[in-house]
Amino acid sequence: MGLTKTTVLHGAICLLLMSAISSCGRRTEIQTLKVEQGKTFAGLSFNKVFQIDLYGGWCLALPRGFICSELLDRSYKESQLKVYDESGTLIRERKLVHGDGPDEIKAWNFNNVWLSPSGKIFTEDNNYLKSLDAETLEIETICKLSNVIEGYGSKYTMGWNSFTSLEENEGRIATSFESSAFYEDMTYYIVTCDAGFKNLSVLAKAQKPKPLVWAKLEERKKSNGKWESVTDYYHLSRMTRMLSADWQRQVIYFFSDIDQPVIESVSFDGKIRKKCLIDMKSDNFPVEREEFDFYHEYAASETDPRLKGRFTETLYIPPHAPALMGLKVSGDRLFVITGNRNWKRKENEVLVYGLPSLKYEGRFLIPFPNLLLTQWYDKYYITRTLVKKDDDYSSSYEIYLVEDKGSSGGGS
Repeated sequence: MGLTKTTVLHGAICLLLMSAISSCGRRTEIQTLKVEQGKTFAGLSFNKVFQIDLYGGWCLALPRGFICSELLDRSYKESQLKVYDESGTLIRERKLVHGDGPDEIKAWNFNNVWLSPSGKIFTEDNNYLKSLDAETLEIETICKLSNVIEGYGSKYTMGWNSFTSLEENEGRIATSFESSAFYEDMTYYIVTCDAGFKNLSVLAKAQKPKPLVWAKLEERKKSNGKWESVTDYYHLSRMTRMLSADWQRQVIYFFSDIDQPVIESVSFDGKIRKKCLIDMKSDNFPVEREEFDFYHEYAASETDPRLKGRFTETLYIPPHAPALMGLKVSGDRLFVITGNRNWKRKENEVLVYGLPSLKYEGRFLIPFPNLLLTQWYDKYYITRTLVKKDDDYSSSYEIYLVEDKGSSGGGS
């Protein structure tokens, strides 16, 4: 992998040190995280316990069993909710008509559905916080977010076309809000709040770089009168605000730029902020053309035929895969999913660091989907992979039970 320290990384550290003064005058701590070649982590096992193919929708692991929602038509007007027991047997279902009513949900998908430790499912729907009871399949509107957070309506938003990680523990939520001008300056905030989105604490201000296609080619009018639409395969990953909370030590880990091997963290009281530079060379992560072509074919199939003649579609292929693709705190470890991926085998490299020291413990391969984003709830890890059947596409969800074997080994 060529995971040795480089002059470029040393220069990046110097730049970080020079600019690492927070708005309140406290210096941000800088730490370099090692990556040792040949050191393998063998402390976890991933055992697939459920798999289902759905036309749109989402799938989650409950404390006992699984729940899925599948779109019934391309107009997004109806979906079918299904609950399965631990053996995968269907035990209850309900057709759901989408809408704006207090007991309806207009739209939801894999990226904005969250599961609480109690098994209740939450989603943000047009700035309303709603819940789904997995036992009764009834929907409840909990609150309008702009009514429960002072200043929320003018300062923050959950996001319209971007998504955020959300974790809950003992009635407390760790998540992020966009600024109201997010699409102008890409500013967002790491926050904690109560489960009803009350008692908001803004811990840190962060900023994401604007997606490359915005600055280059997106919707640029060509000389032949057609508009050019540019698709970046990693656009959703670039826009998603990924974070994970260490509830035991009261620290939230996050990263703002998937192209840089830098992880940030902030304490729950907002007083301690750190940046960790991972000692790796992400330009060694190749981009597989077959993977991009497959996604582009899917994106083209979803375009309204009436618009195809008016647009020229271009697929943007970056020089290398992103450095960072995901992160998760689990127990006394921080797992960092990198962009070092094997698309054919659907695997990504994961770097493992012990907490709180962030000492390197090794690397391993994780099941990873070609739609890039994953969810990790409690002891379950969920992937979504795009599947082509005949001339149509569906999503294949795989749910893995993650078990700690209590050991790690050295050597590859």
